[in-house]
Parts: sequence; C-alpha cells; structure tokens
Amino acid sequence: MNEMELKKALTSVTPEVPEQFHLRMEQTLESIVAQEAQMKNSTKKAIRFSARTVVLAAALAVMMCAVALAATQWHLFDSLSFMTGKETPVNAGLVMQSDLYQDTVNNVEIRVREAGYDGRTLLVQYSYRMLDETEAYGIRAGDVFGDELPEGMTADTIVEGISDAALEALDKHSVGWNYDQLWIDGKGIDMPGNSGGVYQGSTVPGEIIYTEYWRIDNANVSMSGPTKITLPIGGYVSAEEKKALFDRESGMYRLTDKGTLTFVYDAKDVLSQVKVITDGEEKVLPEVTAKVKEAAFTPLMTYITLELKVNPDAMKAFIEEMGEGYKDDEENLMWSYGGMDVFEAWVCSLELVDGKGTLVFPGHAGQNGYGNEWAEFLYPYMESVPDELYLAPMEDGKADMTKAVAVKTMNR
Repeated sequence: MNEMELKKALTSVTPEVPEQFHLRMEQTLESIVAQEAQMKNSTKKAIRFSARTVVLAAALAVMMCAVALAATQWHLFDSLSFMTGKETPVNAGLVMQSDLYQDTVNNVEIRVREAGYDGRTLLVQYSYRMLDETEAYGIRAGDVFGDELPEGMTADTIVEGISDAALEALDKHSVGWNYDQLWIDGKGIDMPGNSGGVYQGSTVPGEIIYTEYWRIDNANVSMSGPTKITLPIGGYVSAEEKKALFDRESGMYRLTDKGTLTFVYDAKDVLSQVKVITDGEEKVLPEVTAKVKEAAFTPLMTYITLELKVNPDAMKAFIEEMGEGYKDDEENLMWSYGGMDVFEAWVCSLELVDGKGTLVFPGHAGQNGYGNEWAEFLYPYMESVPDELYLAPMEDGKADMTKAVAVKTMNR
C-alpha cells in the first residue's frame, strides 16, 4: 500500500470532519510516510509501509470518525428542543439522515434537509428558498428578548415564528402545502394525534424552514428498511385536481406526483433498538386507577403512556358538585364531564423520577396530552435507564411517592 492508496482508504471510511482537524491529520500522516521513506531509502528498496504505520493510520481513522460523529450538528433538534431536550441525543447519528432531496419549483429551491425515525416518531426538516428574494426572514432572539436571552441563545439565534410577508412571498410563487396528509410507501396518513411542527426563517435570504414531527405510531404505522416518504410540499395543485385525487372510502388522497416530492429514508432495523415495557402495576387512588400501558425507550426519546380509569364514586361526587358538564351562555349542555375533569390536577402534576423521588429531567415538562382514559408523557433520550422509574406528583418541589405510578421497577 502506497501513500495515495492509504489516503484513499482513510477517505472511504471517514465522514466529513472540521477542516483544521483534517489538515492536522494529513500533516501527521505525511510525517509518518516521510519517516518511513527515510528509513527505506538507505536500502534502495521500494517503499512499503511497516506494521507501525498501518496501526497508526488505523488509529487516526478511528479518531477522525469519532471527531466527525461528535462534530455532526443535527439542526432539527434545535427546533424541537421542547420535545427532545436541549442536547442532541448522543446516538442521533444512528437514525438521522441528511440531504435527502433537492429540486427547484417555480424558482423555489425545495430541500429535505434532515429526517429521522426512532420507532415512534417520524421527524422531518425541509426548507423553501425563494431564489429571487433578497430579504432574510429569520427572527433574531435579540429582537424578541432583548438583553434577557433564554439559556443557550445568543442575540443572533433564529427563533420560532415568521413574518406574514414571508408566507405571502411563498404563496406568490405558488408553492407550499397541498394536502392534509403525507404518504409512507404509498399509504396515505393524516397527521396523527400528538404530531405538530415548527416553522421559522433563517439568515439566508428568501428561506423558510419547516420542522415537523409525525407520531406515525398513533396511526398504527411503523417503518423498517428503505422507505419512500412523500410530502405534499411542491407546486400548488388546483381544487379540481385535489377533488379528483380524493378517495372517499379511505378519506385520503391517492398517491400522486402532483404537488408532492418523494425521498427515500432508510429506517434500517430501528424497531429492534426500542426497549418497551408494557402492562405496568396498577396504582389505585381515590380519584383514579392508573397504570403504564407502554413505556418506550427509543434512540431519540422516552415515551410513557398511562391507562386511566376514573373512580365511579369520585365521578359521581364531581357531577353532584359541578353539574352535568360544560354549558354555553344559554345553559345548554355542550358536553358532559369526564374522568379527566376529575383527575386533571393529579395528571398535570406528574413528573418522571427515579426510585428515590429525584427528577430525571429537571426543568423539562413531560406532559404531552391526556384524556378521560389516557395520558402521555414525552421526555428526552435516556442513555442510562435507572432501575426504578415513577411518574410522581410534585408538591413544593418534592415527589409524593405515595401517589406515584410505577414505570419501571427492579424486576422489569
């Protein structure tokens, strides 16, 4: 193996790294090669690399891969820190992929910048860049918060939100969202519960960035291996064309290339990386009986779903005190009270704690919605799962373990 072959070998297995580090590694490698050449020149034999050189080169390759992984910035998580936490999950690179699609429609460059799937949620970040626009639409944190910047932000940090002018400019290009759904391997999916998105400008003129999270598990959909994902974000489609594509039987639009784009995301075997606990121990309280229906620990987040049953006596006492339900101004009943009206305060006070009652994610609100028979909690990725986990009501900064629901115990 000569110098050129060794450099090619290193390049083939090494992702992009910071330029300064790259140059320093090349200099080190060239120094090693020069030393070997000096040793061999005295014998007038062809230069061959010794075992020492191969070992050092291999070590450099490992170092460069490690630095590249650490240096990777997944901007999607900056927009979704309210869900995923302030820190990018340490193994995000295992499920995240970038630069998945690019095309230009009506002088608007459309890019699928990043996408990921953790066995529960499909995460996608895409952008529109109007090539004929000169204005940058990003809203700076300094203009919103002044000198009292939130933790982790600088004055130039671009925050959520965008001006009406940006949306009007995009509309003039006849580009945007066409259908209230997406398609996964050709199957239409309406946006499931607990899904959503964030949009913002940037420092790049004419650019708008959308970051969406689709809880496809709530639509009983999962992904494995190379998967075709179709987004409805191309050039505008007429009302007549949409009507022709709508399938009344399924309530979905048929797969189409009109006003859509399709990219391939490789979900690999991510489902095998999800640790799941189901059917937890029941906790019987005066107002409600609760247990964990599912706790899922994925490469990106922690999902906990409670199954709830209101105590009939508590429900009866609540109705006797409060009446039948919610009424309009004319005292007409709009809807009856349900279990969540009885145990709402308890559900909203729950936080994730370990066996000693210590908060696992201080300052991170995990409550992600609740109803009469369920409640969901969403927390960041857990690199090390404690032996015991509970959802406990917090009172004056302390966990009341007598009213806590077991998520994970020593024997599970």
